[in-house]
Amino acid sequence: MKNPFAVSLRPLVSALPADLRLVVADIGSIGGLHRRWVDLADRLITINFDPLDPRESTESERFYPYLVGDREAAAALKVTRRETMSSTLPPDRKFFAPFWDKPSHTEVIKEIEAPMTRLDQLMAREGLNPDAVKIDVQGGEAAVLSGAAETLRKSVLLAEIECSFAARYEGQETFDQIMARTRELGFALLDVRRLKRYRYQNEEGVRDPSLGRGMRAGRLGFCDAIFVLEPELLWQRIERGGEANGPHAALKAILLLLTYGKPDLAAATFDHGADAMPRPTRDACSKFFKRLKDDGGWRQRLHHGVDRWARRV
Repeated sequence: MKNPFAVSLRPLVSALPADLRLVVADIGSIGGLHRRWVDLADRLITINFDPLDPRESTESERFYPYLVGDREAAAALKVTRRETMSSTLPPDRKFFAPFWDKPSHTEVIKEIEAPMTRLDQLMAREGLNPDAVKIDVQGGEAAVLSGAAETLRKSVLLAEIECSFAARYEGQETFDQIMARTRELGFALLDVRRLKRYRYQNEEGVRDPSLGRGMRAGRLGFCDAIFVLEPELLWQRIERGGEANGPHAALKAILLLLTYGKPDLAAATFDHGADAMPRPTRDACSKFFKRLKDDGGWRQRLHHGVDRWARRV
């Protein structure tokens, strides 16, 4: 369903330099990229990793049937009854046991062997510099980050990482540990999305009766955490000329931040990168941000009004 409050990025994207391309590494790609990327579809080069992803490579979409981790070796993927919960780590059956449906979802029905690679090694071999990464690997986040540290330091501007609030898989690092790793790499937590909860089984059959004025039943299981290069580091990279991100580093950062609904930081990034942009590009960005400012008042009031009504209902 289309969001009536959403602002399309297409007018801005169509006015940007024709050679602008955003490189996105999608680690755990079987679910595909979120629809938030649709306005940038013509500007994306995606590098997709998942042994269960059957799609064929094209010029703008590359598919590698690899697991991504902290070593170069063969590894076993434990395929669960709910395929999207498959992992190189065994599901923690004791953790999942009390919740509705989860014991059956996490039952391992087979194992497949697949090559594992380090993102740093493959990106160097392929000559690729991702501007953003999405990591959705069901417990293997720490291993992916260990094998991608150089890529993150060199070129990544934004990272979306599925993080767990409890060790759902044996040996998994939790949200706080992943945050510490990203902080060491120069990234700040920007937001959390898609908070997912597990609901406890009970003989009365109670699941989620919507009590608590907007609170939800269940225990927090995981979320998608959005990390951005610390703004001061981001602006320094832009002012140095973008390095691995190429001549359009500022525009790439702006588009990524707008895609994730952060127009305030996108506009601040424009402040730091505008002087180096060609005049038509600078004018297009300025026009877009002015539109956001002019439209923002009524959109925000209407959105908040509908949100308050929905919470009461």
